[in-house]
Formats: sequence, structure tokens, C-alpha cells
Amino acid sequence: MLRTAFTRLVGCEVPIQLAPMGLLNTPRLVGAVTGAGGMGMIAMPRAPARAVVDALDACAAQARGPFGFNVLVPFLDLEVLDAAAARCRCVDFYHGAVDPALVERVHAAGALAAWQVCAADQARAAADAGCDLLIVRGAEGGGRMYGSRGLWPLLSEVLSAVDVPVLATGGIADGRGLAAALAAGAAGVRLGTRFVATPESGAHQSYKDAIVAESETVLTDAFRTGWPDEVTRSRVLRRCYERAAAAPEDAVVARMSIGPDTVEVPRFGVPAPAATASGDVAAMAMYAGESAALITGIEPADRIVTRIARQAEELLRSAAPG
Repeated sequence: MLRTAFTRLVGCEVPIQLAPMGLLNTPRLVGAVTGAGGMGMIAMPRAPARAVVDALDACAAQARGPFGFNVLVPFLDLEVLDAAAARCRCVDFYHGAVDPALVERVHAAGALAAWQVCAADQARAAADAGCDLLIVRGAEGGGRMYGSRGLWPLLSEVLSAVDVPVLATGGIADGRGLAAALAAGAAGVRLGTRFVATPESGAHQSYKDAIVAESETVLTDAFRTGWPDEVTRSRVLRRCYERAAAAPEDAVVARMSIGPDTVEVPRFGVPAPAATASGDVAAMAMYAGESAALITGIEPADRIVTRIARQAEELLRSAAPG
């Protein structure tokens, strides 16, 4: 029952895609998600092409199914885009106006092209530009925001407007969310926050623990230091926002290794706390969606994929006539 237009398009077994989450996604996490039948994703904003190639090669060594690469439009690097499109099943774009030239560039390299959309007119533009897949993102999700619409009304509107496969994302962390998305007509879901709280993610342990312990999130423009775009809203755990707000204005709250470099993270800086972070990690941007309320423990990623798929299938079977 869980074979969909998405699984047929990318070649995975269940309609669950790992959200691209920068340093939080590791080859090990990609391997776990793909090993359970889902699709992996990574993102590396600001990384040079050589580092991206190395990371994609590491993912390929562990992946047991398709994986893709996300490009944040404000950090667009064409050399990185070309390297990813030559090595991934799919390249998707987010946080920028639809650009048909980028879609064509991905297709020319042999990869599928996708766009993460936050409005119906953006979805129509992406479909018209030739995108093979759309990801409809609701404001319930964690991380950077490019829109303000709730997932479910927006999903319905987009499904009525386009004919390409659509994934739903934003506030989904269990089989009920997957079943609801499939019943609505989506071809699958993308999950982020649920996969932060896994042994395989590259998140700092205190970040994982906070997602399990806390359920309250906040949409805020505060975490903007280092973000190049004028659209600065993001959803984070309320506790990290309050911790950062209490810090001195010019404070360096933490330090973190990114590749061979150690960077300082200022108050209200953009980076999320990866495992290498030190200092006042609780004041860093702990991005999390409203689905944090559904997460009660740190679990292996393959077990999460299997359980969500099984629960969704059981719900859909129970709802089927006859």
C-alpha cells in the first residue's frame, strides 16, 4: 500500500524522505534511512565543492538506496550544484524564487530536480519549470522558514494545482502523519526533527535530549546572524530562544568545528549545535518543528522508518472500505 509516485520516481521502498539538515545529517544517518527503505538527503551550505564531493562519496559508500542533495538558494554555488547533480538521484532547492535555469542544469547532469515550496503560486512555478518533485513545507516544521502557511490547507491547495508528485513536510513525526498525507493525495513525507533525535544524527547530545524533553517551539526572526537572506524566520525550541535572549548582545555563545576549521557561534547565530559544539550549547539554534511534542526518545533511524511505515499502512488498511 505504500508504493507511491514518489517511491517509483526515486527508487526507494517507502515514501519517507530524510530532510536535509546541514551538519546534522551524516553518512551513517543516510545509510540507516536508506537501509530501511526511505530516501536520504544531505545539505552543506557554504561548503566548497571538494568537501561536498567527499561527503557525497561517503554517503554513497553507506547508502543502500537513493539519496539526494539540497541547495539553499541564498548560498547557491554552481560548482557545488554541478558536483551534487552528477552524484545524486535528486537535487532540490529551497528558500528562493523558482529558477528554471537551475532545474535545467540539474536535468542536464542526469538528476531529478525538486523544489521545496511554501505557497501554491510557487508550486505552480516549480511545476512549470520542469521540477520532477515538489516538497510542500508547512510552517509547523523546524528550521528556516520561507512561508507562513500551515501544512494541511497548503497541501490541499498545491495538490489541486499541480500534477507532479508531492511530499508533505512540517510537523510530521509518526505513522498518523504519513497516513494523513497519503490519504490527502501526497506521495510521501519528509521528516526532519524526528531524525535529529537518533544515534546516527550529527546533532549535539544536548540538542537530541532537548527535543525529547521539550515540546514547545517558537517562530522567531532572532536567529539571523550569518543568514544572507532578508527572510529570516525560523522555528526553534523555545528554551534555546530564551537562553540566547538572556545572553549579552555581543556574546560568543559557543564554538564548533566545521571541517578543519573551528568557528565562533555568536548569540543568535544561524548554526545548529552539531556534536563538535562546545560552550553554551543550550543557547544555540536548536531548530525543531511542532512534531517535537510527539518525540519521546532517541531511537535508531531505521527503526523509526520501519515503525512509521508500518503504522501508516495499518491505519490506511483499517480505513479502507470492505
